[in-house]
Amino acid sequence: MALVIGEIKSGFLADDKANGTLVPIPPQDGGLGWDKVYVSFGSDFGDVTLRVAIYNATAKAWRITQKLLVPQAGGRVNIPIQDGDQKVSVGRVATDATDKGTWPCGYMIETTLKAA
Repeated sequence: MALVIGEIKSGFLADDKANGTLVPIPPQDGGLGWDKVYVSFGSDFGDVTLRVAIYNATAKAWRITQKLLVPQAGGRVNIPIQDGDQKVSVGRVATDATDKGTWPCGYMIETTLKAA
């Protein structure tokens, strides 16, 4: 199994596009021997709302979820990965008027090798 863990940058996309986090992902069911790919998010100390955009090279288009809630009092939040997906762009959007965009939020990419 391959595993990558990273942090979503603090700050809001509306304030600066540089606050976004771009994560390339391995090709699902691709010729490199990868099987299914899973991407999930988690937060602590406060709820985090994310804008998640997934680029699919086959469709040459982005699938965008404008507001994905990642609750601090809950498990990981998964997003579906499809064949042809190549990268995930993630940024924070304000959950409410008190959100400062600083609660810890991370991502995890998981995949396994296909059985030989």
